Amino acid sequence: MGSGPSPASCHDDRLIRSGNLASFQRPRGQNRYDMTARRYHVRVSESEHTTRSTGRSVQEKTQTQQPTQSPRLGGGQAYAMWAVAMAGYIFAVTCRSSLSATGIEAAHHFNTTSTALSMFLYLQLFVYAIMQIPAGVLLDRFGARKLIATGGLFMAVGQAMMAVAPVTALAIVGRGIVGMGDAMTFISVIRLVSAWFPFRQVPLMNQITSMLGGMGQIISIYPFVWLLGLTNWQVAFLSLTGVGVCIASAVLMGVRDDPNQTGRHHERPQGGLRAALNGLRAALKTPGTFCGFWVHATTWFSINMMNQLWGFPFLLAVEHYLRAQASAYLAIGMVINVAWAFIMGRVAGLHPIHGRAAIVYTTVGAQMICWTILLLTPGPHPTWFMALLLLAMSSGGPASNIAFDFARDTNSPANLGAATGFANTGGFLSSAIVFLGVGLLLDAQGATSPNLYTDHAMRMAVLIQYPLWILGLTAFTIMLPKTIRILRERFHR
Repeated sequence: MGSGPSPASCHDDRLIRSGNLASFQRPRGQNRYDMTARRYHVRVSESEHTTRSTGRSVQEKTQTQQPTQSPRLGGGQAYAMWAVAMAGYIFAVTCRSSLSATGIEAAHHFNTTSTALSMFLYLQLFVYAIMQIPAGVLLDRFGARKLIATGGLFMAVGQAMMAVAPVTALAIVGRGIVGMGDAMTFISVIRLVSAWFPFRQVPLMNQITSMLGGMGQIISIYPFVWLLGLTNWQVAFLSLTGVGVCIASAVLMGVRDDPNQTGRHHERPQGGLRAALNGLRAALKTPGTFCGFWVHATTWFSINMMNQLWGFPFLLAVEHYLRAQASAYLAIGMVINVAWAFIMGRVAGLHPIHGRAAIVYTTVGAQMICWTILLLTPGPHPTWFMALLLLAMSSGGPASNIAFDFARDTNSPANLGAATGFANTGGFLSSAIVFLGVGLLLDAQGATSPNLYTDHAMRMAVLIQYPLWILGLTAFTIMLPKTIRILRERFHR
């Protein structure tokens, strides 16, 4: 007997590779991760023919084999491409979180208020959020290599402005430029993973990409803070500028958008702006797109608030931690994040319908319960309770990735960039609201500088989380039934 794939499996694979997932149906009871989706470099013609054998008909598209010498998907070259691109994403997370570990130093350096300090991250995350859909369109037209490199250069320029800005306003603009570069990076790395790795391996590689990006948080907490203490503000931030230029150069020279690309030219898709807008409209008509948006908006902002800006001030004022203790606490959260990612990825894969919803409700419920207990009881709190709080908050990052599962599995691949980009805006918009809201509530209580951050002021300020949790869970619950119906049709469950 031959060892080649069956005609049915070839037909399934062609549907996956050609983007016709809307007509792709799996046998009842078969999990999508149990299927072997091989990648063939073929050109599928528009004509179809029907053949009959042993009383049954099989409809398939006529294909012409194009012999290529492309690298094996998932092989050593694929990992090399991914590693270079990952350097760009780790750098993006480092730039994104560099202000968190230096929040108090930034307030003193610019001699600014709590609200103005919040504006640094508010503008950065707002720019990131509104750039997601345009970045997806640019990604389709110019490819991952150019977007990762361009993003690195944008972030390098933004960090240089932070280093030399004589006034707060110019530094805030610099953080906005950092947000533009950051917005181009993650979705580009995800696209690169899809091009270089086998279909079944892509979900795992996406989880690993998200987890390893957390190394940027650790870099900002330890090496970057150490360099800032050893030198000064200008040297520390200009060092990030130099790193960004080096990474952008490495990506331009060493990365190819897909295995079939022989040079550095990226073939642009047909259709232009009109096709992109049609894809966006189609994605916004899909309930799963909004379901993903609210998942991302509800699960992620709490840990983001702690990691990006207000974690250090809160732990110092309420729990009376030393700076070293606060750094260790937040760093341990990154390790817990890795464990949660594997657990939630496994559950979401085995139970793609109800398992995903259970993850969202459990994550948000645990966060609300832990924060409520913390705010209603005097501090400092015992170690075991702070560990529970960290467990609950750290689950938010991996849980937010469920948003991309909802968007991916309810949309056509032709609309996937717009759908994923829209879903990805949720957590950044909610985080921007929390960052600014905490600063405004602190200023309203007279806590306009780090020296005035008190236990009571910080407790009142973080109450801004509750309206967002309630709104997000309500909207998610409304969109979930329609999304589940689509998933049932897709997975025959």
